[in-house]
Amino acid sequence: MAENHHFDPKPPFSWMRRLGAPALLLLVTIGFYWKLTLTAQYTWFDHPDMAYLEIPRLEFQAREIHQHRFPLWDPHLWGGQPLLGLTQPGPVYPLNLLLFTLPLRGGYLKFGYLNWYWTLIHFLAALFTYLLARDLGLGKEGAFLSAFAFGYGGFVGTVAWLDVVNGAIWTPLILLFMLRAERGPGRMASAALGGLFLGVAWLSGHHEAPVLVSLLCAFTWLYFCRQKRELLPAAGLFFLVCGLIAAAQVIPTYEFARRSVRWVGADHALSWGERIPYTIMRTYSLPARSLLGLALPLTGRIADSSSFLGVTAVSLGLLGIAARWKHQVVKLVTVMTCGGMIYSLGALTPLQGILYSILPVVDKARVPARGILIVNFGLALLAAFGMDALVRESGSRLVGYFRNGLLAAGGLLLAVAVSLAMAEKGVNDRVYLAMAACLCGSALVTAWRNASISRRGLFVGLAILSLVELTNAGPSVYSNKFDKNANKALNGLIQFDDVAEYLRSLKQEPVRVMVDDQVIGSNFGDWHGIDMMYGYLAGVSTNISLQELSTQRAQDLFAVTHFIGAKPDSAEQEEVFRGEAGAGVFRRPHALPRLRAVHEARLARDIVWLRALIQDRTVDLRKTALFLGEAPELESCDGEDAVRLTRHTSDWIDMDVTLPCRGLVVLAETMFPGWEAWVDGKPARIWEAYGAMRSVVVERGSHQVSMRYRPRSVYTGAALTFLGLAVTALVCVAGWRKRPFKAEQ
Repeated sequence: MAENHHFDPKPPFSWMRRLGAPALLLLVTIGFYWKLTLTAQYTWFDHPDMAYLEIPRLEFQAREIHQHRFPLWDPHLWGGQPLLGLTQPGPVYPLNLLLFTLPLRGGYLKFGYLNWYWTLIHFLAALFTYLLARDLGLGKEGAFLSAFAFGYGGFVGTVAWLDVVNGAIWTPLILLFMLRAERGPGRMASAALGGLFLGVAWLSGHHEAPVLVSLLCAFTWLYFCRQKRELLPAAGLFFLVCGLIAAAQVIPTYEFARRSVRWVGADHALSWGERIPYTIMRTYSLPARSLLGLALPLTGRIADSSSFLGVTAVSLGLLGIAARWKHQVVKLVTVMTCGGMIYSLGALTPLQGILYSILPVVDKARVPARGILIVNFGLALLAAFGMDALVRESGSRLVGYFRNGLLAAGGLLLAVAVSLAMAEKGVNDRVYLAMAACLCGSALVTAWRNASISRRGLFVGLAILSLVELTNAGPSVYSNKFDKNANKALNGLIQFDDVAEYLRSLKQEPVRVMVDDQVIGSNFGDWHGIDMMYGYLAGVSTNISLQELSTQRAQDLFAVTHFIGAKPDSAEQEEVFRGEAGAGVFRRPHALPRLRAVHEARLARDIVWLRALIQDRTVDLRKTALFLGEAPELESCDGEDAVRLTRHTSDWIDMDVTLPCRGLVVLAETMFPGWEAWVDGKPARIWEAYGAMRSVVVERGSHQVSMRYRPRSVYTGAALTFLGLAVTALVCVAGWRKRPFKAEQ
């Protein structure tokens, strides 16, 4: 074995043999997630944030795709919000787009498809890790074990958020191409591909994992360029391509962030210019005891994820460090792992606080515990080096120490378990599993050293131990539909279909509901395609957040036609429907029409005064529009206004308008940059009525008025993303010497 910069590369191999390992890995993944793939009893998303927010948003996007519209604007929450700006939905993420094209059942996403999607994500995480290990010249056995550890365990295996895990799974592939770019042929092509996959991670929807991986890439490129100045162009191309690919998501996100407030756990919603208080970072820092949780199941989940990789993976990772320390990649990955560990501890160490203070993006990634992603990835890759040392140097003294260490750890755990049992104190079954993993691992290594088992037997034994350990991480918490104590969050999606069906049957006017979140905790509007006020989001546009939507007058102004709850929240409300799950639908009698015309405009000097005027019952909101800063000139006259919606989709609204004199047509939906209006085919200005609503001045007579959402931020971002793809393709075609994945020999 070479102890130089990299292991000796493997020779080329046939496509059939190349596909064998990924096919086996796919079968193992399907088997590992048997609860999701081979039964119809379990779901992975019985989690409040997933069931209340994420799955309804996926449903909305899938419904839009099936209606041949790309989801740009979500009209169902908070009077309408820009979907890409919200970031987390991830509508331009390639894997999400594949999910959206799958058939719907009765207009809804199939839970079985979501289970298979979850399995596919973890297969890709495992496959990318396998390819990285093999590209480094490591054996198949170590590559498989590292793939199991990263793909099924730790952060990737246990984090509850779909968008978060989607941003994390590309980490091995990014490092693969960075290392290729550093070591030689096809440097610029490899740099471009590495930047492309980091950009894809940014498209996933959640920023926390991409922020961490981007920091990792920046420090790694600094290290590389310090060693070899000729790598500077490759590093520049890497980040250029990343920025271009990510633009389709990042530019709309930035636009929305500057015009919105975000709830982060502080005592008030924060604007873009406000730094997230470090008290939030401290709350989401990883406790020091969780470091033991890498190998032993002694701690629970922190920030909806666990660091647990199991004894097998962690011990092999430590062996990899000890046995292959002279290998430059091992040094790099070890430093990366330690850095991730220190970062994840957050407020317990200075590192994360320093980065928080000097780098503006880090404070937006408010959960330092997410740094465990880097730790898990590093240990998983180091486990491949450890397995390689184990199979190549079975008789070495270091392997003997490894065996004895496992035996000692198993004996210690056994002694602790026996002591607790004798003291009649409960012992978690996972402690017994960790003990068994230590003792069985030691026995396997002993048998291998004594030539009692083959190399394949050693690998199979360690693989089984690792998979058994990892089963007690993610899959152990999956919800069974027959468990009466489970599915509490998921029931919020499926219990109120009759309420939704009743509301959809109301054809007279657009329906918008206010929902008691103690009765229906989910984003009922996104799931069922019904407009609702409020909603479960990380942030909303500032103009809407400043409205006093908890008041009856504001709800009337925003055309809230019904309230859903166990009982009415106003004495004037009339019950019109009662669902089987106990939710009542109550009609709000004073709600203004969604579309109306007014002929009087009044200025308010600031938002406080505007809110006071909305609450002032002497102000007739049916006839008067309120403005900040500037108001249009309108005319008052006798005669009736006639306004009617002829088209009302998520991003396109048509209206027939007939007015006796110049008036203002007000649509009770959120004003946001990107909305454009036309009157009889000619561009018209959109006025922001009441500080938040879209409105258009229309002259006397009959007219056709249209509004369409055409956000420049989205179109600019999409153009840059396509440019990034073109740049990557050109660089690869022009300069990359073809070097196939060295996944098998």
